[in-house]
Amino acid sequence: MRLKVIMSSLFVIFYSIFFYLNSETKNERINLELNKQIKELKLHYDLTMDYFVNDVQSIRVLIQNHKKIIEVFSKAKNSNKEERVILRKELYKLLIPRYNRLKIRGILQLQFVFPNNNSFLRMHKPSKYGDNIADIRYSFKYTNSTKKEIVGFEQGRTTHAFRYVFPLFKEFNKNLTDKNNYLGAVEISLASYAIQEKLLSVNKIHSHFLVNKDIFNVKTWEAKDLIQKYIPSIEHNDYMFALTKHTNNDQLQHTKINIINPLKKEISKKMSLKRSFAVYVEDKNTIKVISFLPIKDTLKNDVAAYIVAYTNNDNIYNLIKYYKYSNIIIFIVMVFLFYFIYKNLTYKKELEIEVEKKTQSLNKISEDLKEINENLEYRIKEEVGKSKEIEKKLFQSKKMAQMGEMIGAIAHQWRQPLNAISLSIQNLKYDFKANKIDEEFIGNYIVKNKKTINFMSKTIDDFRNFFRTDKNMIDFSIKQAIEDTVSIQWAQLNSVNINLSIEGDDFTIHGFKSEFQQVVLNLISNAKDAIVENNIDNGNIVIQLNYGSITICDNAGGIPIDIIDRVFEPYYTTKAQGKGTGMGLYMSKMIIDNMNSNIGVSNTDNGACFVINFLKEKKSGK
Repeated sequence: MRLKVIMSSLFVIFYSIFFYLNSETKNERINLELNKQIKELKLHYDLTMDYFVNDVQSIRVLIQNHKKIIEVFSKAKNSNKEERVILRKELYKLLIPRYNRLKIRGILQLQFVFPNNNSFLRMHKPSKYGDNIADIRYSFKYTNSTKKEIVGFEQGRTTHAFRYVFPLFKEFNKNLTDKNNYLGAVEISLASYAIQEKLLSVNKIHSHFLVNKDIFNVKTWEAKDLIQKYIPSIEHNDYMFALTKHTNNDQLQHTKINIINPLKKEISKKMSLKRSFAVYVEDKNTIKVISFLPIKDTLKNDVAAYIVAYTNNDNIYNLIKYYKYSNIIIFIVMVFLFYFIYKNLTYKKELEIEVEKKTQSLNKISEDLKEINENLEYRIKEEVGKSKEIEKKLFQSKKMAQMGEMIGAIAHQWRQPLNAISLSIQNLKYDFKANKIDEEFIGNYIVKNKKTINFMSKTIDDFRNFFRTDKNMIDFSIKQAIEDTVSIQWAQLNSVNINLSIEGDDFTIHGFKSEFQQVVLNLISNAKDAIVENNIDNGNIVIQLNYGSITICDNAGGIPIDIIDRVFEPYYTTKAQGKGTGMGLYMSKMIIDNMNSNIGVSNTDNGACFVINFLKEKKSGK
């Protein structure tokens, strides 16, 4: 009874340790995926905004250099009310063809404002003019007072938008502080739906805008004139979902996800911190990641809105599914393992009792039968010696059974070695009965099971070290980092008959070890995909280490010469549609650049070669 209690307690302890480690690993990898989604959304948003700023700056140059526009606006500045009506119509007629083309590109507003912040012409609403917007639009007040441009997110009388406001001068090359030379401010605004359409069309990211209710405190036109309409947000009570004339059923579908109360509280808490974040929710047999990117206004530099992106994430879905399955599988395996340990320990106790009975029986033999007694004593000593040897072997068996402490790694990596150990323990009883147990048997038994244990221990170290998130740059061995990465891919490479070799001498560099391993993993995966896609029978990947650089070469036939100079560009991929995002090599280049190093590619007679040059390496002391 006591043995059952001890074994049950040990089972609970070991399984709890595995469950905790498995949960920690799962949560760490999920957080990596969520951070990846946030960085991806931020990257796409920054690229889109850079494109917008470059676009409107070219429009600014066109307006500033357009003599007729400058002439009309200059006259309007110093004209009376009646004259301004004529000049407004003239400027509107002059700009309308160009404005219609700008609307196609998502430019919602083009507005001219005098230095006193009175509106002269709104191209999107020419009938509204003459009002002072200093208390509504901080950007105009800033530009008219400082004669500088400003870019940011801001609510107007009719809608929110990304505003670019710049000063306009009669003669740009003359004294810019001269009041007579300064004409006023011009606004070019990009509608939020244009950002959403760019994210969807180019990056396949469904998104919408959540606008803080505080921005509705500004004075707007009548409700019927509002360009934007809003509905309550399912994510947060203080934010409104921005509807536009471009909103379709597909976009609205992403707002109908069942966000349960605990998740809604988590979102509300994180939004109050006013930082970017991401969460996930199960939706129709898949995992949907909801990424939140804060948008700051121009006045208070405070969060006024969020871009919310909904993306499916198969990695998290598979990770959660694997987590559930691994817990069940390890539970079953451990039940069988502890059962066999318990049975062997029970058998040992029974054997001890049996020996004790035989000893008592022999002590009762008559002292008069000396010859028989001597023979019996000899046999008793022999039996006792064997019993002690068996007892020692059973203790070793118990020691081997403690391999359960190593459970904490990927379940399918452990399945085969655990089965091997279970069979070895199970057969011990039958080997003993068959008189097969001797010193050589015990030696082989120990060697075989130690190899299995070392394999399981290395599996834990490889996976735990590889998925650790580096916080600081460290000195690390290039060869060891590559070998740790390659060990994870051996099975995949062998399954498609690809040989991989590492050549050259080791050296040490200073950088982010796990991020560097992600680059190596990406380059090896790309080489493997190219070899498989081109049907190379004997695939070969060679990693050559030279002092200060490494090369990774394959025999997949190389990269077409007309595109080889573009492989590190974002969104550019040589893979078939749906099989590549075009971000792998781009992100690899960013990682290497952050390590003060560089990466390049060239073709050889057999295939492609990627070269990484480390500019601040340290020579190995080995």
